[in-house]
Amino acid sequence: MREAAKPLRVVLLQPPAKGAIKSLLPQIDEDGDGIGFKPPLGILYVASTLKAKSPHEVLVIDAMAEHLDFNELLQKVLAFQPDVVGVSAWTDFWYPAWRIGQMIKDAIPTVHLSYGGPHVGIYPQETLDVSFTGSVIVGDGEVPFLYLCNMLSHGRIDNSLPGLHLAGLGVKPQPDTFYIQNDLDELPIPDRRLLPIEKYGSVLSKGEFVTTMITSRGCPHKCTFCKLNFQKTLCISAESVVDEFRQIQDLGIREVEIYDDTFTWGKQRLRDICEGLIAADIKVEWAVRDRVSSADPELLKLMYRAGCRRIHFGIESGVQSVIDTMKKRITLEQARNAIKYARAAKMTVLTYWMFGNPGETQRDMEGTVAFARELDADYAEFSITIPYAGTEMYSQALANGTISYDYWHDFACNPVADFEVPELIEMHADLATLKRIQKSAVRQYYFRPKYLLRELTSLDNFAQFLRKAKMGARLFNSVYVK
Repeated sequence: MREAAKPLRVVLLQPPAKGAIKSLLPQIDEDGDGIGFKPPLGILYVASTLKAKSPHEVLVIDAMAEHLDFNELLQKVLAFQPDVVGVSAWTDFWYPAWRIGQMIKDAIPTVHLSYGGPHVGIYPQETLDVSFTGSVIVGDGEVPFLYLCNMLSHGRIDNSLPGLHLAGLGVKPQPDTFYIQNDLDELPIPDRRLLPIEKYGSVLSKGEFVTTMITSRGCPHKCTFCKLNFQKTLCISAESVVDEFRQIQDLGIREVEIYDDTFTWGKQRLRDICEGLIAADIKVEWAVRDRVSSADPELLKLMYRAGCRRIHFGIESGVQSVIDTMKKRITLEQARNAIKYARAAKMTVLTYWMFGNPGETQRDMEGTVAFARELDADYAEFSITIPYAGTEMYSQALANGTISYDYWHDFACNPVADFEVPELIEMHADLATLKRIQKSAVRQYYFRPKYLLRELTSLDNFAQFLRKAKMGARLFNSVYVK
């Protein structure tokens, strides 16, 4: 449906954190606070597309950043009196997404309620079977949601567009997913003014306001713990990336976290972005996620000149056999080199580690802690591996009996508040042991005199001190008091 018959009132929302799946990260509070909030780019892209390409009136609500409970969020939605509501659904937040949808539909029976997001991509039929769901969108949501709103403005529905599935018409045979195939430049730059800019920050940031950016979609790699199933990589052009940075700078935001899985994948594009930022004299600092196998000393130096000040590496384990089982396709030597190169480029380095992987022994986990300390990055996050639905790891665990039943499917069909993952990969360590090892890792890493002294001497301002002091108190409480 190319054109709308009339403008509709549309709400796009991120649900509250209340009732979300219980975190296994010791430094995170139950409400998800503790590390700061980041703008939900998924719904922001959808809203910006509606604004740019239709007459529909759009309201975007991030209940997490605004600390809205269910009733407060409902009142905000009711005050707008929408015709259509789109809800972002992630598996960790499926219960609050389900619950607020139920409340909105009870309060406004005529509203069309649509769910999109990663959870829906795994469980489209289960989500469409929810009694108050009007439609689900699988894949990139911008075009299908625009089509949906235009179609509803004409007073009719159809299942003709890939990725859009309507209640009463059923989920179409799989695969039926909408992916933008060629040019991400067709999408408008997200309008960050649709959300309260001042609500977004990070414990790692130097300034007050932080935003996020996605410059590519898809990932060519197939790690067993990852739910991403779109291997083709599509990139926004270097020129458009520089334009987005310019808009961000004009908003007064001075820090950006780039969430691409493959930001450094195209070396020439990376050079073009960096050189464009330098030529445009953009005064915005940024951070990226990268693979240790991609680390290039000269490119890292160029990235620093262009404003990149922090780099995140997912290494996951300090034992090569565990890394190989996870299909990471990296080596320990590449990890050593990547940290060395990033340090030489004067970047802050954050590393990610996981405990409780297939075949991993307690001795392997101890080896991971030792390797993390050897690398001695500025920050390290130690997680307990959760095998999520849609991953090869979860499918294999079900097939070989390591996990006894499909609890994610049960949760998708019958969401409950504060869901606790009932079974992990507990081949060589049960959950209590994994939590003990995780806490020990945090203690060994963060409460070393050498580390504490380095952090104290690296502080740039009092606001940064307060953020880090708060985070340090949370860490201390989680591993020494609880």
